[in-house]
Amino acid sequence: MQAPHEIRRNRYVRLRKVHRCTIEIFRPGRTEIKLAEEDGWIHGKHSRADYSGSLIEVETVSLKREALKYVKNPLKIIPRLEAKITEPFNRVLALAWVRLNGVERLCAGRRIFLFGAFGGRRYGDNSVALFEHMVEHHPEVDSYWVMRKDVYKEHLRFGRLPFPDKVVFKGSFRANILALIAQVHVYSHGHYDVTDYSRDILAKTCLVLLGHGVTALKKKTFKSRASDHEIAGMAATADFVIAGSEQEVRIKNEEWHIPIEKIILTGLPRYDRLLRLSREQKSSGEGRILYMPTWRDWNSRRLLLKGSEFFSQIRDFLVTSGLDGYLHAKGVRLDLYIHMWMREFFDDFKKEFDLQSVNLLPQIIDIQKIIVDSSLLITDYSSVCWDFLLLDKPVLFYQPDLDEYEEKRGAYIDLKKDLFGPVAYNGPAAADLVRQFVENRFNPEQFKDQMERMKKWAFTYTDDRNCERVAGYLV
Repeated sequence: MQAPHEIRRNRYVRLRKVHRCTIEIFRPGRTEIKLAEEDGWIHGKHSRADYSGSLIEVETVSLKREALKYVKNPLKIIPRLEAKITEPFNRVLALAWVRLNGVERLCAGRRIFLFGAFGGRRYGDNSVALFEHMVEHHPEVDSYWVMRKDVYKEHLRFGRLPFPDKVVFKGSFRANILALIAQVHVYSHGHYDVTDYSRDILAKTCLVLLGHGVTALKKKTFKSRASDHEIAGMAATADFVIAGSEQEVRIKNEEWHIPIEKIILTGLPRYDRLLRLSREQKSSGEGRILYMPTWRDWNSRRLLLKGSEFFSQIRDFLVTSGLDGYLHAKGVRLDLYIHMWMREFFDDFKKEFDLQSVNLLPQIIDIQKIIVDSSLLITDYSSVCWDFLLLDKPVLFYQPDLDEYEEKRGAYIDLKKDLFGPVAYNGPAAADLVRQFVENRFNPEQFKDQMERMKKWAFTYTDDRNCERVAGYLV
């Protein structure tokens, strides 16, 4: 583990009992804690004193960084302040209401499932795929999607909510009532996707972790319990954890320390829709490349990405190498989609990479439709590479910071032997590989053997019945 940094004056620390899976390493009796908050990784050194043997939540936040969010988006200040004030009251009132009226009376014979992802910030991922499947194919279950009120209108405006009457606002009185009486909570990233109630309060609720993507390129860190038993943080409170292959079952059992009886081999729900789109969606017929660099946890405390090594590496690839001009001349479009945890830097990307061939995609776009219409993916360590592999599309891995990544994060596969496409470690080399793909009409033939090998490694099921397999365990 990296040596923790001292807390500076522009940071504050908050300690409280955990009710969300935000701690990733905690060892009783030590003063070093490596942790994650929703917006990235933080390292901190803290005096724990009376917290030995207890689960605590530690949040170390740059006040400047927090202020930056709202300087860039001032219209969000009032809604978020309102939520911060009202949500704790709503939780207390809802809990009192349920205890006064009783769960059975409030359920009135209904089976209630709640679904969420991205801490309520977005409608997407595996949770959405299963939610829509349940609404369409299991009307005997009353299914609801949980999301923040401040992002609801934007999703509605872009036509991203097919069942708006099934949406409840995270932290509202109604959402809290449903969280307390629902039989099942389903989430992609952590239980905080659905509710902020602790596991103790929801002792009888079945918690199901779907995860985000294939578990391979990013190692998880761990949460220790008072029993000194370590478990992957995001899965610590889950009753069931979904896996997509026998290899993923092994990783989640041996590396995450999830008991084997809690792991369900069903395939990831989001791949059902991806496979159907690949059959039904007509290609635009134009050359299209998707570039998706992933988030670096160690950039979480930066106020600006411009001037960072990360930005410099992207510029070397797109601009210095001459790739932008080449793609423009060839009539090939490069779509740049930034990771959700980099959304605060969207304007920085827009200013820095306003190029001839580069199209910066909005965060709210339906990324699966872009995947189906793209001929090539360029990424570093994003799990979206497995989506392309499932569709037999080529992937170029641009990893200019591989040594740093392996030191600070690591992977469950050998990044020098197990990748299923060409790898470049500097911008000019990556640009040359892109040119080769363009000239060869994006033909992945020379990588077919490795693609087939890793496809068998990653996918037990390649049909479009993953959602129904998950539902079969829950209904």
